Amino acid sequence: MDQIIQQVLSLPVQHSEDEVVTIGLPNTDQSTFEGVSNAIAKWNVDKKVILTTQFGYRNIGGEGDAVYAGDIPIEENGRLVGIYNTSEEHLNTVLEKCSDLNQNENVDVVILLHNPEVQLQNAENVEEKMLSLKSSFNALENASSASHIKSYGISSNGLCLSPKHPLHLSIDLVLDTVAALTNSNGEPLKSSALSDIQLPINLLERNGLQVAEKVENKCKQSDMFDIDIISCRPLTCYPDGGVGSGFPFKLIDYNILTNMNGETQWTHKIPECPAHYAPSLNAAMGHFDAEELVEIEQDGDRKLTTEEIETLEGCRLLQSMLADLDLSLHTMRSFEAYENDLSTKVIPMVHDTFEELDEESAMVLQTFFAAHGAAARHAIAKTTRAQLISGGSGVTPYEIPKEVKLQEYALLNLLQDDRISKVMVGCSQPQHVLEAYSSIVT
Repeated sequence: MDQIIQQVLSLPVQHSEDEVVTIGLPNTDQSTFEGVSNAIAKWNVDKKVILTTQFGYRNIGGEGDAVYAGDIPIEENGRLVGIYNTSEEHLNTVLEKCSDLNQNENVDVVILLHNPEVQLQNAENVEEKMLSLKSSFNALENASSASHIKSYGISSNGLCLSPKHPLHLSIDLVLDTVAALTNSNGEPLKSSALSDIQLPINLLERNGLQVAEKVENKCKQSDMFDIDIISCRPLTCYPDGGVGSGFPFKLIDYNILTNMNGETQWTHKIPECPAHYAPSLNAAMGHFDAEELVEIEQDGDRKLTTEEIETLEGCRLLQSMLADLDLSLHTMRSFEAYENDLSTKVIPMVHDTFEELDEESAMVLQTFFAAHGAAARHAIAKTTRAQLISGGSGVTPYEIPKEVKLQEYALLNLLQDDRISKVMVGCSQPQHVLEAYSSIVT
């Protein structure tokens, strides 16, 4: 984590006295704060840094094993994967950690309640929802007054969902709840520390812009609010405008192999499927044609042995798999879905079919999968670009220049929208920081 943060701070950007660098942290786990603290110890900070950290979801393991009132377990396929809790009791456990970071004169901490709609889904009415939100907001307002944090906000998918959706969170409910808060003397707040609302907004998920307009109008009507709208997931879309289930897909072009000599090119500059894919497919199909065994079977000179029959059936199964993978290139939309199919279906099938592959067969398959991975990235980027250009399903067609990478266009589109204050790009490696930066300065 410290390497990622240092990479952000080392970007060649000129900052005026009023400008800051905003770094988003994934959660308030102890390990996250320790990572940030270690990074701060190495900084020679000469610019203002705002750390926005999501609160409310914690991973299983370590701190996630602690139990707090209001915990809501999250399961996937019957397995516990995390816990949601945005209650005041749990919130108070992390404020001291934030206070230590906030004492650095060049660092401000902003806590974002992460998907509070999960905590509110069992509330029976609006009043009960407001009461639950009020307790969390009160704690955050008090923490800001005491300088434990600079301010607070919300990071919510529910704000962008239809009112009919069970996890819908009304922005009016949020703002009305904050407006009804009082200070320690029981007097209405003159100004709120609510500073950030983080929403999924990208080229295909546009509901967040309507929320942004409501927030903007509220800020104009009341001096109590001064709120920034942050676009999160600017390059990652979920089906059906963000409300569908299934794997996400990326608004990006890929830098892929164009031959087996290690040469690469960006997918938007490659008009057709990578040239080395077809030869690798043909080589794999030919290698597993079991021609000699097929001739013996057809001639009828002798019966195949049990081992030969198993080999022949295995080769036919592999050829069928290769053909299916080839056809799948025409319908691919998500590289995550592709990787999931490889790990849960394709690779296990290969292992189940052959107990052990000889070195030549293993190399042939390795070469094919490398080429198919490049072809899959190319097909997905091409399909995504075509969908954006054609529009439909509530999406206005986009005029994307052929020479511009999808990620460049997607980020610049958001940065040029006056309704959006900041665009938060997820970076899990230092190199991702440079890639995101290069997308907006070219």
